[in-house]
Amino acid sequence: MSIFTLDILLVEDSRSDVELFMLAHQVNGSAATIRVARDGMEAVEVLLGGEGRSGDAQGALPRLVLLDLNMPRLNGFEVLERLRADERTRQLPVVIFSASDQSSDILEAKRLGANGYVRKPVGFENLCATLAQFERDWLSADLAPRHPAG
Repeated sequence: MSIFTLDILLVEDSRSDVELFMLAHQVNGSAATIRVARDGMEAVEVLLGGEGRSGDAQGALPRLVLLDLNMPRLNGFEVLERLRADERTRQLPVVIFSASDQSSDILEAKRLGANGYVRKPVGFENLCATLAQFERDWLSADLAPRHPAG
């Protein structure tokens, strides 16, 4: 079975936010690969596995995690705490991508080891620009279409 490199894991429970993000990805003509986890528990399952497993079945970690804060089951802070406690994901780039601009949220994210904090932009054009900025800042410059490995 072929395995593709995963560039971004978007951890977001809002269906409309996910749809807008994916549309921005398409409009930008991005070659980045994206997977969506619909809540904190799903993100932990993808990244750390369950019942003693480590990571998803393919064993590949994304190059960047975009993590919402306000989610059911496990919130973004709880996910970040678990990621930083595990050797395999301790250095994984995690950027909080939240509607919150509360200074307490920003400080807590930093304290827990987030690599960045970006407030979700208002307006589709701004979302497209933000996604392009994520790619420039966190992914390699050459996002040419990837070929399957293996």
